[in-house]
This record gives sequence, C-alpha cells and structure tokens, in this order.
Amino acid sequence: MNQRGVNIVCSCELLRGLPAMLVIVALGATIVVAGDTFRGAMDVATRAEEKRVAVVDRVAPSVVCMYDAQKKGGGSGVIIDRDGYGLTNYHVVAGMLETRRSWGGLGDGELYEMEILGIDPTGDVAMFRLKGRGVLPNVPLGDSDRVRVGDSVMAMGNPFILSEDYSPSVTLGIVTGTHRYQKGSGGNLIYTSCLQTDAAINPGNSGGPLFNDRGEVIGINGRISVDVRGRFNVGFGYAISSNQIRRFIPALRAGLLARHGTLLATVKVDDGGEVRFDKIAARSPAHDAGIRVGDRLVSLDGTAIGTGNAFQSVLGTYPADWPVVLEIERDAERFRRVVRLAPVEPNLRKPFVVDREVNLREVRRVLDAYRRATFVDAHAPPPNGWSWNVTRDRGLAENSGDSSFACFDASQPIDGPLRMRRRYEDGSTGAEFVYDDASATRHSRDGGETYSLPVETYMVEASLFLLNGELLDPTVPDDATHAGADAAYQRLVDGVAGAEPIDPYEVIEWPIAGSIVARYSFDSASGWCMRVRVRDESTGAEATIELMGHTDWGHVVRPTVIEVRGAGHDYRDELSNWEPIP
Repeated sequence: MNQRGVNIVCSCELLRGLPAMLVIVALGATIVVAGDTFRGAMDVATRAEEKRVAVVDRVAPSVVCMYDAQKKGGGSGVIIDRDGYGLTNYHVVAGMLETRRSWGGLGDGELYEMEILGIDPTGDVAMFRLKGRGVLPNVPLGDSDRVRVGDSVMAMGNPFILSEDYSPSVTLGIVTGTHRYQKGSGGNLIYTSCLQTDAAINPGNSGGPLFNDRGEVIGINGRISVDVRGRFNVGFGYAISSNQIRRFIPALRAGLLARHGTLLATVKVDDGGEVRFDKIAARSPAHDAGIRVGDRLVSLDGTAIGTGNAFQSVLGTYPADWPVVLEIERDAERFRRVVRLAPVEPNLRKPFVVDREVNLREVRRVLDAYRRATFVDAHAPPPNGWSWNVTRDRGLAENSGDSSFACFDASQPIDGPLRMRRRYEDGSTGAEFVYDDASATRHSRDGGETYSLPVETYMVEASLFLLNGELLDPTVPDDATHAGADAAYQRLVDGVAGAEPIDPYEVIEWPIAGSIVARYSFDSASGWCMRVRVRDESTGAEATIELMGHTDWGHVVRPTVIEVRGAGHDYRDELSNWEPIP
C-alpha cells in the first residue's frame, strides 16, 4: 500500500516460535499486539455487537410504519406507552387530519387502526394512538440533555417504504451536533435545539425514533440535508429532542393544537458581542415583566445566550403559557424574572377542531389519578369530610414588614361548604368564613353580619374549595378541559424558580363562576395537585397558589403548606391535624 495506507500482516513465518501476534505496519511504524490482547479486543467487540443486536430486538417492535386511511403513503412513528400512544412528525400526519384515522404497521406483520390526536405544526410533532391490541410494545423517552457529541445512536423507520412486512430498517451512527437550529417554512416545521446525526435518515424515516445505545428515544427524526440532485441523505439528519417533546406531550395526548411560546420580543448582538433586546411589543410578556429595549439577556432558563440563533433555539422549545426564567442585566445590575410566554399561532390551511371526547378522556385520567393519590383507600374517602388547622403568615410580600400570624379551624363536609373560623391565643373564636362553589361570604362571630368577600379573595378560596370537593368527585363536568402542560418547578415566584424535573405538570382548566377560571397543575408521577392559577378574566386579577409538603394522614393525603401570591394576597398557610369529621 502507499504511505498513507495501513498494512495488517499476520504471517506464520513472522510469528513462528512466538505466541500468536498481530503485526500492524502503519506509516512506516510497526505495532506488535500480543495475541491475548487481540483476542480480548475481539471479545469486547463481540460483546458490543451482541448488546447492540439485543437492543435492536427489544425496541424494534415499538416502531410503527405509518399509512393513511387508504393504506397509502409512508412515514414512521414510535409507541411510547403500553396503551398505544406514540409520536411521529406533524408533516407525516398532515394529510390524515380530515378524518384523523389511519393505519400503523408493526413488526408482527399486522396493520392496526390508528387515531390521530394532537398536533404541533410549529415543532413538527404529532401524537397518535394505535388500537386493536392489548398491551402494546413500547419504549421510554430518554433525557436528550445528557446526549453528547460522539454518542452512538440508532435510527429506525420505514425509509422509501421498503418494509413490506412492517419491520423497521435500522441505521447506525453518532451524534454529530447538539442544540442545532433549523429554520422552518411558513412558520411551521421549526427545529429548535435539535440533535444532528450521521445515521442515515431518508424519506420515510420521518417520525421515526432516534435511539441511544440503551434503547431510549432521545429524538424524533424529521429533517435531512440532501444532495441538490436528489432527495437522499448526505450525512446530516436532524431529530427533535425528547426533552422538548416532553413539554408538549400533555397537550398532544389531549388532542390539542399545541402552540409554542414567544416573548414577543427580539434580540441582536451589539458591537461588544452582548445579546440585547432591540424590539419589545407593547403588552408583551417581556414588557409586562419590566424588560426594556437595551437590556442585556444573560440567560434563559439557565442557558447562557450568546447569539440571536441561540435565543430562538432555546425559546422555541417551550409551549405557550410556559414560565421561563430570564436573567437580565441593566446598568451593570442583574435581576431575574419568571415570564409566561405568549402563544405562537401555527400556519394551518384549515382550523384544527379539538375532539371533545379525546380531551375529556384525558381530564378523567388526570382526575382519577388525583383521587387515587388523595385517598389512602381510593374508594373510601372520609365518610363525612375532614377538618384541619391553619396557621397563616402574611409576611411573604417583599419588604412588607408584616409578619402577623392568624390561626383558623377549618372543616369541609363531603356535601357542605368549607368553613374557616378564626381562633385566638386565649381560645376565643372570631369571624367565620364560609365558601362554596357559588359564593364566598364572611360571617361575624355572632352570626349577625354577613357580606360577600372581594372577588380577589373569593377566587382564591373558591379554587381551593373545589380542590377538596368537585375535583375529587368521580363525575367530571363537560366544561372541564385538559389544557396542556405547566412547568414542574418546585415553586413559581417572580424572580425565583426551583429545579425543574423532566416531566411537566398536566393542567386541568375548570370554570368557577362568571369570568373566573382556575387552572390546576397535577404531577403525573404522584397524581397530586401542585399548583393552582386562578384568574378573573373580567378584571385581569390573577393569583398563583403553590401546594407543597403532601403528607399521608392515614385516611387522606393533603398538602401541609400552601403559598398564595397575587390578586392582593401574599401569605403562607401551614396546615396540620387533618382528621375525619365524626
């Protein structure tokens, strides 16, 4: 071979009288490897191959070959839970939205009826549900934030509709880039903070999974860089990251049109290389948070922002109404704001109408989980309701200087109103508050005076009343709606946000009375309600209620700390002594 080549020599004459050797001559140098080392290296390679084959065997049954209602077309998908819910690209199902019915082929050689659920045109993701079997093969989502350039990956799907028996094709490669940004078309199909790979991805692979070497889905394949002379991959494929998709799964499962979030503001890099806001719309989330033109954007949810593309790429991974933490610098001073994002409207040829039954199915699932999590015996709530004690600290407002405490005795019968009576240190009692789902009134100690509470107080107390009442009722009203996802911050306070777990909260929207709407955020792992946001649409008054420290009292699991902020309220309730009412 020439000087740039490598010669591998395994000569009996060379090795006669010596232990088995592998002699490698490369660029004029000779490397001699002992036979035992060579055999060890072969063993390692063989084990790696066996592991890879085993992973392929395990995950391939979850990969779906996608077809339209006429059993034509192509594309891929992957099932992510035992009930048949799966992920694909929006552009794969866009032509199926008229009927929302299609077909999915699995590696068992069978075609199954498939229901198209929610769509995310901006981020090019959609969810489906495969029907017609019991427990379906499925694979977990991995943590795409842990993916490194150089990690081994596998892409699976049905490129060029090659799979007549619906078994997926498999290609191998590595991650060649992370946090890539790919512009969309007409406001749709925007790939933000996506993964780049050299695993072969071709037409028909769209919507299929990108696996890590443990068989976890770290992305959904969707875009490729192609040769100008034809639609075939030239070594660059792009996958929507699994952690971005997680934030949209609750909306997609509920059959919603998922919307991405925006600050309604733009940035540019100044002459000093710093990213600064250059345009901010009036009444935008950024403006309402006190951010102004010329402010420097230091970081977005903990990610340092150094370019305009980085800003768009990170921001584009969040849904509308999602709270993001902005670190801002102004006049050499830094401050933080939690800002909820405004919606980006996707570009659709026809309006997307939510299937009400699909949405109600998700409402029931979330509230059933809440009921099971609340009652130690899911079918036996306390027969007469429960009572508890409240210690209220009103000293939460910044610079309030008010650290006054108040104690209350609270009770809520199963079929009656919530009552809270003030209790003083000497054992005497004061005014009583009575709340139900239609009114909130305050009664004096002797019962001689009754008057309605201000709407700001009513909306807070009424939303908490429902949390102990109607939301625990097995009957779900038609006006309850699954509204997507909320950030699973441990608490959400202006300027402060705790670490966010991977899986988001699920939001149930519940009208209370008149123009007041409460949004209840549930932890999908525990089933508990963790946050309530209640708003009076007519006045704009809004409060956030954080529920923490859930404790099993032997008959019911209830939060032991409630923090209320907004709508003229800043206080912390510590709850204790949950007991059944005799």
